[in-house]
Amino acid sequence: MGKSEAYYNRIREDLVRFVPAGASRVLDVGCGTGATGKYIKDIMGSDVEVTGIEINPVAGKEAASKINKVIIGNVEEARLPFGKGYLDCIIYGDVLEHLVDPWETLKEHSEFLKDEGCVIASIPNVAHYRIVKELKRQNWDYQDSGILDRGHLRFFTIKGIRAMFLYSGLEIEKTDYIISASNIKKFLNRVFPGALLYHITEQYIVVAKKACPRRDKS
Repeated sequence: MGKSEAYYNRIREDLVRFVPAGASRVLDVGCGTGATGKYIKDIMGSDVEVTGIEINPVAGKEAASKINKVIIGNVEEARLPFGKGYLDCIIYGDVLEHLVDPWETLKEHSEFLKDEGCVIASIPNVAHYRIVKELKRQNWDYQDSGILDRGHLRFFTIKGIRAMFLYSGLEIEKTDYIISASNIKKFLNRVFPGALLYHITEQYIVVAKKACPRRDKS
């Protein structure tokens, strides 16, 4: 599969907790072997329709035995079999940074969301202090996983994430900050509330909904 087996089998409980209660149609982009989709069906009911998109055919084939449907291929090229407003929720678990044009992908996919539907995405933070520290040393070394994963084509700060969602017609309603830092940095961030937040956050989890159309003032 290229990546480790654990990479494709991971259950994203950190993202599933944001799936709205009562959601009946979910799209999991980068579904791997379908572990997250199966988890959704296990905890929310077998009637929940989970569709996955997976570029790795081996992982995708396994996912097809766990969830309702799997589209095997590149999400940026795949034609999705949904009508406008069909989906309650779209999940991008560490996916958007792997795409050539995540801005347009988000924009296109938002058309498949119900008006009250949501997007849940986890995105690494390139402004993390360890990355900045290495840049000061003239280092930009790709790795097997993490913020500088070799498969990442795009890199985001929180400002860039907000701009991407806004461009795509989505408004971020909630942001979770996944912290990775030494105890002293965490302590300083508490003493000076939020002063280091954007530098010790390794990954952002955002929940977004369709932006409400703004009426012109008469």
